[in-house]
Amino acid sequence: MGKNFKYVPGAEFPYQYRYEHMAVTTDCVIFTYEDRQLKVLLVRRGGEPFKGSWAFPGGFLRNNETATEGALRELREETGLEATAIGELGVFSDPDRDPRERVITIAFYALVKPSAVFGGDDAEEAAWFSVDSLPELAFDHSRIFGAAMERLRRDIHFEPIGFDLLDDTFTIPDLQRLYEAILGVKFDRRNFQRKIMSSGILEEVESPEPPDFDMGFLPNETPFLASCEYRACEAIPKAMVKESCVEADVVETGAPRARKGRPGRIASLFRLNRARYDEMKEDGGKTEF
Repeated sequence: MGKNFKYVPGAEFPYQYRYEHMAVTTDCVIFTYEDRQLKVLLVRRGGEPFKGSWAFPGGFLRNNETATEGALRELREETGLEATAIGELGVFSDPDRDPRERVITIAFYALVKPSAVFGGDDAEEAAWFSVDSLPELAFDHSRIFGAAMERLRRDIHFEPIGFDLLDDTFTIPDLQRLYEAILGVKFDRRNFQRKIMSSGILEEVESPEPPDFDMGFLPNETPFLASCEYRACEAIPKAMVKESCVEADVVETGAPRARKGRPGRIASLFRLNRARYDEMKEDGGKTEF
């Protein structure tokens, strides 16, 4: 068998193969959870191709860096976001995915707390978009996004990704809304609470004592929130919630009907019991809802 390369002493790349060399890029799908919405990070491209279109942060890989290093560098340069952990999503290699030349991209994804971002390098702008209202994406990034959502919805049953998007302490309704946003479904409140509590992966943390007043006798002129999830006076911290619309007994246009002896309650706060979660994972457990 003949040699498939020639050696050129003194050349920058002395081993010159006959095979075509393809360009390699990285792309980052970064999720966050803010304003009760699952969001993803996009940048507006400052150059051709697809100038002015939205895409995932990314760029060409350098010879002296790993794919992960390149992904983190491009993310930092184009959005100002410093991710501490990022996982490989997959390789996308359709021959015509990039009009410039044959480009293979390695896509990564990560979950981060809400963060300020700004356009940098060759990105004109960086912004968070709700996953339910994305603009048209450049290249094959719609396909990459679909793969990232599929991965996220699969991992949520086996990894504590939901907890990575919430504060260290949270309420059961907070967790339910996040899981509904990721999975695109609606859960029955009582069933969700029963299943998540029976899993043992949550531990309750001490909550502040409720204030000394009766919810049924707040002044009628006090404005109330009309949403189903928070049935409390706007002057009261939003952590003050009733467990259901029926229990709160609030009408859309006025104060709650008088209920003597029913004091307002502060929603219980929880955090992830990571030891129990790791134990369940070792046993092959799956979080079901």
